[in-house]
Amino acid sequence: MIKKFDLFIEEHHLSCVKKEVSLKLLTTVKCGGEADYLIDPDSYDELSKIFEFICRNNIHYKIIGNGSNILVSDLGFPGIVISLKNFPYLIELHGGKLSVAAHIECAYLQKKCILEGLSGLEFLSGIPGTMGGIIAMNAGAFGHDVDSALDSIKTVTHEGKIVRIQAENMEFSYRKTKLPFEKFIITEGTFNVQKKNMQEVKELCDSYISQRKSKNLWLALTFGSTFKNGADYYAGELVEKCGLKGYSIGDAQISKSHANFIINNGDASSKDVYLLIRKMKDEVRKKFGINLELEVKLWGDFSYAGK
Repeated sequence: MIKKFDLFIEEHHLSCVKKEVSLKLLTTVKCGGEADYLIDPDSYDELSKIFEFICRNNIHYKIIGNGSNILVSDLGFPGIVISLKNFPYLIELHGGKLSVAAHIECAYLQKKCILEGLSGLEFLSGIPGTMGGIIAMNAGAFGHDVDSALDSIKTVTHEGKIVRIQAENMEFSYRKTKLPFEKFIITEGTFNVQKKNMQEVKELCDSYISQRKSKNLWLALTFGSTFKNGADYYAGELVEKCGLKGYSIGDAQISKSHANFIINNGDASSKDVYLLIRKMKDEVRKKFGINLELEVKLWGDFSYAGK
């Protein structure tokens, strides 16, 4: 199948395709191996053509934004990784609707919202990642989730078609978005916002960021929360009660200030991080009988890390 893709690249003269690309520097935790291909198209025409071919031929693929919430195996990812970083820039306000390209970083959008006095997305302040990923995982904080602010999304489907879907026709759950078809790429999100005094918006954003900084995780190499919280528990509290705060394997360490965060102290391998994840999960299951659910997405084969 990969040879077939090579022929497709040559036939269509695709300069947006790179082979054997290290994903280590493309993730916020800064570890992991190579992808067979990295694709960064700069137009809907190019993306639609490539994505339709990938889906029609059942080629394994992933979408990458800012690389947060991802742990790539040291053995790499055997397939195609698609990035929208070269897609057209878009932040446009129409009435109370703010449309944003999927590759726009959340931090950048927050700055724009402050300058324009746009309220409704302050709760995303300090969350790493791009808006496409934030929509896909129904990200949230401080009692708010993306689904409460989302109006609609624009997507490229597995048939290469461009389709807009209203949020009311999407199914949301905690840290998850389920779309009405299996294969898709989110290229744009439109959010409901309200005009407010710029200073009010800034103060609320600053307040949320300050809370994040107080946990000493602001500049750390981490993918964010490791496990999802439950209906009646916080994953970090359970891990802390197991006495694992500060516990490390190699250069990977459970944060001393928030036990649901794993930090790469400089030279951690994905195996180190994976073993730490497994340690957290095992200890919580033994002590509380709770099977923690990963929020982090695992890319590639981790069987080399042992059972």
